[in-house]
Amino acid sequence: MILDTDTATDDALAVLLAVTSPKLKVEALTITCGNVGFEQQTKNALYTLQVAGKKGQIPVYQGSARPLVREVHGSATYVHGSDGMSDSFFPDPQQKPEKEHAVDAIIRLVGMYPNEVTIVAIGPLTNIALALLREPSIAKKIKGLYFMGGFYKFYGNINPGATYNAWVDPEAARVVFQSGIPITTVGFDVSVKSSVFTDEDYVRVEKLGTHYADFFMKINRIRRKYCKEHQKMNGSNHPDAITIAAVIDPTIVTQSVSRFVDVETRGELTLGALAIDELGVWGKSPNATICVEADELKFKKMVFDTLKMS
Repeated sequence: MILDTDTATDDALAVLLAVTSPKLKVEALTITCGNVGFEQQTKNALYTLQVAGKKGQIPVYQGSARPLVREVHGSATYVHGSDGMSDSFFPDPQQKPEKEHAVDAIIRLVGMYPNEVTIVAIGPLTNIALALLREPSIAKKIKGLYFMGGFYKFYGNINPGATYNAWVDPEAARVVFQSGIPITTVGFDVSVKSSVFTDEDYVRVEKLGTHYADFFMKINRIRRKYCKEHQKMNGSNHPDAITIAAVIDPTIVTQSVSRFVDVETRGELTLGALAIDELGVWGKSPNATICVEADELKFKKMVFDTLKMS
């Protein structure tokens, strides 16, 4: 598995779940443009590996620091803090990123393990799109791609029609959705319905008293406040984490639909929207499986079981 990430608070939890799961073999982390400064995201990924006890065991490759054709967007420090980790300002990680570019690493790994590599994209799809544009043949060699983005009969978190990861680089998202790779989306709606950690959950986490639990509490301080005050949740949602959880245990997804999906790249009001052809008006075969419902209890159990580990 390749985990493509713009590592900040929720990405860090997803990384922790992925690299500590005995069910996954993480071949690489690849860093894409997104939540906060690019170098800071790289440090966050490397530090999370260190927290997980995986320092030096999983390579981290830096990819594109900007979208395909657009200017670099404003960061989401208002959600994640200036360092992407709720202003925890952790020490610099001991591991360094690899010299090989993430796009080259993706092409190489998919070529080495044809039809075996699943890519989990929990950030903008720039690196994946660049790999496809450079080497289109890899589309038929990728086992599948999970994308944290979009929603099904819900609302956006960056504009009324779109969610952050597709909005940052809609052209890249369109390249990926038109590539023929088997795609599964886990959207913002699923995270709101099935991944919210309430105040009661935070009390439970704090009582664990483990290294991982302390890490979780620290990195979610600002995110938790933002979700409650600005997104009207009763806690913090964890979209990236529930996406990786669905890869670890597919039974977490309890309902899904297959639809044709395209991406809005010109809209003034809904730029980055995943346009889902619900009625088949475009006459095209489905190109994505869309997660509709997930098992909240299974997800939270997985997180708690992980946080208890160390």
